[in-house]
Amino acid sequence: MNVLAVDDQINVLNGLMVGVQWKKLGIDQVYKAGNAAEAKRILRACTVDILLSDIEMPGESGLEFISSVREKADLDDENIECIILTCYPDYKFMRKAMQIRCSDYLIKPLDTEEMTEVLKKAIEKIKKKFQKDEKERAFFQDETKATLSDGQQNIIEQKVIPYIREHFSESLTVTEIAADAALNPQYMMRLFKKKTGISVLEFVTNCRMKMAKELLKNTDWNNEIVSDKLGYASSGYFIKLFKKTFGMTPREFRKASGI
Repeated sequence: MNVLAVDDQINVLNGLMVGVQWKKLGIDQVYKAGNAAEAKRILRACTVDILLSDIEMPGESGLEFISSVREKADLDDENIECIILTCYPDYKFMRKAMQIRCSDYLIKPLDTEEMTEVLKKAIEKIKKKFQKDEKERAFFQDETKATLSDGQQNIIEQKVIPYIREHFSESLTVTEIAADAALNPQYMMRLFKKKTGISVLEFVTNCRMKMAKELLKNTDWNNEIVSDKLGYASSGYFIKLFKKTFGMTPREFRKASGI
């Protein structure tokens, strides 16, 4: 397994490197990043199983960064665990961390023994999910190799898409979506892509962005409330997604719409 530690304080990163006995935990590689942008470059190039991230960092905050990682992991069925590192035992931050299903929330200065126990729990959780996924993949292996029939693809229209449209404002996972249709998650994602031409993550994002425009037009809610209504724990992450989708921020969209 590999770990990515993200913190703008070099002493924290160095402390993690020497304070935790990574090899004994079965960790092969520990990557380090000083900010979210650097961390994203590492994630694009390397496989990461456990993410440790500070909250207060220059540029994109840790919560915004983890929100993007967590959503992708949930809707691409990736085994990744996220752990918050912070100096602030703030309820608002803790609530956000819970919303994006972080494994734990550790207060600095970090205690090595506590960190080790939290890592052990995260590793065990990943192993159990991996074992479950392997069994399910083996069970559905013959079906996924076969040509997908119209009946199989209709499951996407009749079960999966309606479920997503009903629940897209919640913290969705591929496992939950697939379970509702009684499908293996990996098999369901393949069916979905073949039927719609886009991934589950892209479809969920499209649903949320369409609703975002409606909420911005028809309410006076600020970005934090709108992002919460759409299932995003971070308003910053929502704003970035909105701008990426429509080429303007929510504020600019309201202005252009005469609101």
